[in-house]
Amino acid sequence: MDRDTLTYLLRSGKFLCYDPIALERNGSGGEEEEDEDREFRPLFDSPHLTHTVFFKEAMRDDEDELHVTTRAMIVFNSENASEGGASVNAEPDLLEDGLKKWFGGRATIELSFHDRNVLEALCRTPTFDPFFLMAQRRDIERDRGVDAAYFELDPKTSNAVREIIGRRAKELVMLALGPDAKMDRVDATIHALEDAIWTCETNNRTGRLFKSLGIPKKDINRVLFAWKGIAYYEFLYTSFADEYADFLGWLRSEESIPKDIKHIDSRRADAITSRRRVAMGAMRSYYAHASQILDEHSSAYEALISKGQPEPFQRFLLSAPSLFETLGLSIGAFGHANNAWRTLTNNGRRMRRKTEALEPFFRFLASLAVPDTGR
Repeated sequence: MDRDTLTYLLRSGKFLCYDPIALERNGSGGEEEEDEDREFRPLFDSPHLTHTVFFKEAMRDDEDELHVTTRAMIVFNSENASEGGASVNAEPDLLEDGLKKWFGGRATIELSFHDRNVLEALCRTPTFDPFFLMAQRRDIERDRGVDAAYFELDPKTSNAVREIIGRRAKELVMLALGPDAKMDRVDATIHALEDAIWTCETNNRTGRLFKSLGIPKKDINRVLFAWKGIAYYEFLYTSFADEYADFLGWLRSEESIPKDIKHIDSRRADAITSRRRVAMGAMRSYYAHASQILDEHSSAYEALISKGQPEPFQRFLLSAPSLFETLGLSIGAFGHANNAWRTLTNNGRRMRRKTEALEPFFRFLASLAVPDTGR
């Protein structure tokens, strides 16, 4: 990864890049900052993991299926992550081996149970939004607590997502219980389902409901986590629709062609034109993939609520964990690219740029494209 691409990744938001170093350095922030005696509880036990930045990557397998992996970059300079570092898969055993190799094969480097809990949670989420870290908080803090700063949520976002979940929970429960059910039972079941989705755990009132939807008991919590995640990404997709349209419109227009392209040599012009074409394909693909999944979700839900056909929604819920993973990657990559575009164009006020500015930008967008690893 070149320096410019890494810099864009580190600056472009929380979707596909997670830098706990910044929180370690700055403390918890917010209102609690006034409490000078409060001890900041770091995310990791190992000092080696304190100097680590995490990235989400996408790969296609031999069957052309999309998979999300998590990589850890052990930075060269803890004060400046943009200088780069050694990269290794973030799965606990692989990262532990990587740390031993990087730090000279020390036998003393062994990840604690707590560090393994954190790494497993980071690898399990499709993006690093605090929204999803909060959903994993119980597993992250299984052996010890960490600072609340790592789970800070925007109240507006949290309330909006909960509203989406609550609205659909209400419709689903009313359909399942029928018109003759007593309202106190309906209200209690609605709240129970909403809480189950929000906490990603079933409860006494929702077990029978999920059984009626054909969800195996062993899969319910994974489905709940994915269901909550899809609601969150639906909120992001809707909220940022205008921004995405502006970015895609710019990318397709002549404004994304360097204004000095006639004054650079042909080989350099061909290279940037090629990267621009790759970037356009990647962004179109991610946007189309996210749109398709959310359309499937809406169609399946509508078939259940309006037509009384449960089968499409059953199929969607059973496939939700894998769909949720790639939906997160698609919207995360698009969020990364959109943030980088706003940095490049000064929030859309400086639309035409020269080759010198556009080359690293298109290298960054090309780096978000999914590589083909099939035969």
